Amino acid sequence: MDEDILSNLGLGVDGAEPDQEDTQPQDTIDIDNTERKRKIEQLEWMECPICLDTPRSGPIYSCRKGHIICKECQPKVTQCPTCRDKHIDCRSIIAEKLLESTLKDTPVSCKYRSSGCNSEDLVINLESHEISCMFRSVRCPAFHRGACSWLGPLNKLIQHVILKKCAQVVKAKPPYSYFVSTIGDFAQDQTVFSKNTATHWKPVMLISQEALKYFCYAIFYRDAQGYWFAYVRSISPPSTMNTLRVEIRIKKSGSNEDCDTYVYNGRVSSSDASEQEIRDSGNYLMMRDGQVKKFMMEKTIMEYNITLKQIEDTTQPLN
Repeated sequence: MDEDILSNLGLGVDGAEPDQEDTQPQDTIDIDNTERKRKIEQLEWMECPICLDTPRSGPIYSCRKGHIICKECQPKVTQCPTCRDKHIDCRSIIAEKLLESTLKDTPVSCKYRSSGCNSEDLVINLESHEISCMFRSVRCPAFHRGACSWLGPLNKLIQHVILKKCAQVVKAKPPYSYFVSTIGDFAQDQTVFSKNTATHWKPVMLISQEALKYFCYAIFYRDAQGYWFAYVRSISPPSTMNTLRVEIRIKKSGSNEDCDTYVYNGRVSSSDASEQEIRDSGNYLMMRDGQVKKFMMEKTIMEYNITLKQIEDTTQPLN
């Protein structure tokens, strides 16, 4: 049996009953349990009636009757949700001091507990967990092009895009670690090259045992002026995303390495970044219609080859 299990059973590591002096008196245990229950009850008093969460920090607002509202919800409402009082800009200093005092030594649940996370810790430690929590809320990769408004836990994302076909799923085939697929033209007797509006292809989820740690997906689109953009977004937390490097190679489908190829080698972008922010960052491959047309084979516009890797030191120059 594990040492932790033995400890929970009140036994020493060797399986013997511990000496009396090593045991905690029952009255001390009762006092600790009572104190913990009291602090949990205090946190429940400060639960916001709008988001149903206990604030992690101030300011805390209240109406004239003392009903509290957290700082995230207060700007979103015009009256107290409990008593309809329209004066909801009062600071509840007592509630703020009580919250600060209680949270110092009282573990609280991860804010994604409603999605299934069972983690519990002090607030000071929970922030780093919640940034990378597998139950944190993320948007569908197709959100950026207005094709899907799904918002749900990260651990349900792959299931969602497969079920709803919001994205193309491309898997790396062992022993290779790169991803290969193609971009196609319209099925009917028309071509994207004649369009004077932007065209977005489905996001491409990059799936492999290694890539699942990063939740990366590729974006391909052509704007109204005939400029083509290819880049990779990641849903991973910043500490991980900043260590990721991607290579995107564009060429004619089925051609060998001696043929014309366009390559981007650099950083990935955040899934939360806007299109303008990505353009300003320069983390993309850009081509013109004339460059892309020479890759065209019937309805297959081009082939792409994507390689992901993680580096240990972000200060090292790219190869």
